[in-house]
Amino acid sequence: MKPRREEWYIGIEAGRQWMQISCYHAGLAEPETKSTLAGSELYLIPTAICKRKKGGQWCFGEEGRRLAESGEGYYAADLLKRALGKEVVTLDRDYAAEDLLGVFFRKLLRLALPPQGIQAVTKCVFSLEEVTEESVAFLQKFSERLGLAKEQVIIQDHRESFYAYVVSQDESLWKQQALLFEDEGNGVYCRLFSCNMKASPMLAEVGEAYLGKLPEGAKQRDMEFAAMVKRALAGRIVSSAYLIGSGFEGDWMEESLQLICRNRRAFMGKNLYTKGACYAGMLQNHKEEAATVYLCDYKVRANVMLKAVRGDAEFFCPLIEAGSNRHQVELHMRILLEGDNVLEIWVQEPGSREARIESLELPGLSVMEGERNRLSLDISCAGGGKLLLRVRDLGWGRIRPDKGQTWEFEM
Repeated sequence: MKPRREEWYIGIEAGRQWMQISCYHAGLAEPETKSTLAGSELYLIPTAICKRKKGGQWCFGEEGRRLAESGEGYYAADLLKRALGKEVVTLDRDYAAEDLLGVFFRKLLRLALPPQGIQAVTKCVFSLEEVTEESVAFLQKFSERLGLAKEQVIIQDHRESFYAYVVSQDESLWKQQALLFEDEGNGVYCRLFSCNMKASPMLAEVGEAYLGKLPEGAKQRDMEFAAMVKRALAGRIVSSAYLIGSGFEGDWMEESLQLICRNRRAFMGKNLYTKGACYAGMLQNHKEEAATVYLCDYKVRANVMLKAVRGDAEFFCPLIEAGSNRHQVELHMRILLEGDNVLEIWVQEPGSREARIESLELPGLSVMEGERNRLSLDISCAGGGKLLLRVRDLGWGRIRPDKGQTWEFEM
């Protein structure tokens, strides 16, 4: 799957101390990661902003760091963390950290925007270490400030970015399992991609485990990491392995690298999550073509449908698809209900031929033989990982005025 003409995807690995940004569009073989220094591979951009003492211009990236070190500018770092904490930052005067983060993000986005501007972005995907209600609420509101519409924005975690990256490669690299080892100085984390190839669509998940910190000495470091790799590979058939993070820099890997590369392909880099975020945007935009569905703790794990009639033919009308982010589910539709005052919702696990029916009673809804009731259905995130279905009687105007009746169901 490749981006179609006029499609433009942006992937942002949003860390509290630094960020990475990539774009993916027609004409590129793979997502392209951007640097603030032309011609370099300095992809890690500090989440910081600098204001020149002379002239007052805002700078970021390598230029901002240089001005701060030379004393020519006022510098503020860790802006995402400070914005989430609603901090006030003092530079030449007091600023809300959220406002400074806005300046930073506008400069960051300019590195990857299409010529037509932000409205031409198909999907902008934020990849976070962890998806929380707090971070989702903040980024949803913040993206609106940047000029992004709700339907342009996706918020996910690094595990999903790893999944999207893997399934966008040749199938030979993930037909069994794929491993990712990450070390950013806080210890080694292992992420395991696995996929149920027998299901249709194929169901993918990514597990995670903390393996511990590596010692400083090169030889001991190599031996300890080799032991970690052996434990991670035990009892598994792994097609590919990925090493990311500053902890794997240098030439200390000998035994461990030989072990990783035995009977499998291995890759090393720093920008997998930002590229994976671009791929995730494309997979979401063309989900009807995707061969896999990704499931995790913030995903809807089943297809939710209504059985409906068009003309003389019955069909299932999808309300929510399995694999949708619960925190971004938003549905508004109108239906005509005939028969009893019961709304039947069909729930089907992906890959299953069986479905269960949830019968939702609408007490007080007047039912007349041969007539239909006009209802609105709204589904949204209710917090705590749950969805709320709100049903409202719309009536029939003067013929049968609505009584303002509403019913709510937690899903």
